[in-house]
Amino acid sequence: MPNSSDFEAIKRILNQPISIPSVSDITINWKEYFDNACKGEDMWGHYKTVNGDLYVVADGASNHEGTKTGADVVKFIDAVLRESAADIKGSRDLKKLIHAINTISSKMNRGAYAAIAGILLRDNNLFGFGAGDVSIIGKKANGQLIQVLPLDLNMGRVEAEARARSEIGAVVNEVEITEQNVEQRIHQYMHHGLSNAIGVGDAFVLHEKQFAARDRSSILIATDGITDPFMAPQREAGKIPEAGAPKLYDIINSGHTAEEAVTAMAEMIWDTQVKEKIKIKPDDRTGLFIYMDSQVKEYKKWISELFD
Repeated sequence: MPNSSDFEAIKRILNQPISIPSVSDITINWKEYFDNACKGEDMWGHYKTVNGDLYVVADGASNHEGTKTGADVVKFIDAVLRESAADIKGSRDLKKLIHAINTISSKMNRGAYAAIAGILLRDNNLFGFGAGDVSIIGKKANGQLIQVLPLDLNMGRVEAEARARSEIGAVVNEVEITEQNVEQRIHQYMHHGLSNAIGVGDAFVLHEKQFAARDRSSILIATDGITDPFMAPQREAGKIPEAGAPKLYDIINSGHTAEEAVTAMAEMIWDTQVKEKIKIKPDDRTGLFIYMDSQVKEYKKWISELFD
C-alpha cells in the first residue's frame, strides 16, 4: 500500500511539468556477414536517408548469354542507392527508385539480374521490400522466426507456362511475348533461377510490408547462400518451423547482438563443412543482422529520478 511519502511524491509530480522520454527509443545494433569470394555477385549496403536508415542486400544472377553479369547489376544498384539515398524521404520515394533501377538495368544489363531485399528503418517504423530470393527473416521477442516476405523462386513447367502465357502481349526486355516466343519465356522462368528480380523488365514486382520495431526482436536480410544450407525452402511469408531450420534458429538466438550472430554464422558454416563433413553448395554468402532493443535502463532511471 502507498504510504504518505508516496502521496507527497505524486503531488510534487502533478504540480510540476515533466519531460517524458520518447517511446521511439529503440536502439539498433547491426553487422554484416559477407563472403563474396565465390561468384562475386553479392552486395550489401547501409545508406543514410533524410528520415532514417536503409539496409539492402542483393544477389546477382547471370544467364551467360550476354556480356553483362549479376555483378554488373549489383554494382549498379549500389551506385544508384548511394547517389540517391539523401533524396529518399519515405517508402514511396524508395519504391519509385527501385522500380526505376529495374527499368534502367533491364536495358543496360540485359541478360543479368539481381534479387534484392531491404529494410527502411524510420524511428520505430519498418518498411520491408523484396524481389527474388533474398530473404528477410524476423525474430520475435519469444525467439520464433518468420519469413517476412514471399520469395520468387524458379518455377516448374506448369507454373512457368501459366505465367508466360498470362504475359502474352507484354514487353519484357524490349521483346514482346507472343505465341511464337512464349516457349523462350517459359525457359527463362524455369532456368535463370528467379521468377522475379531487378532486370526482368515490365514483369518486375516489388513485395512490401510495413511493420513496427519491437524490443528484443531482430532481422536477418540474407542471400540464398546463407539460407539454403540451414532452412527448408519456403516460398510464402509466415512462420518458419523450427524443425526445418534448427541451425538458423541457433544462429539468430545465439546472443543479444549482431556481432554475436555474425560470429555464430561463421562458426556454424565452419562446423557444418569441417566437423560434420556436410558439403554446402558453393555460393556467395551475404547477410545483414539487425538487432533492436528498447532503452529499458533509461526508463528505469527516469522513473527513479521522479521520486528523488
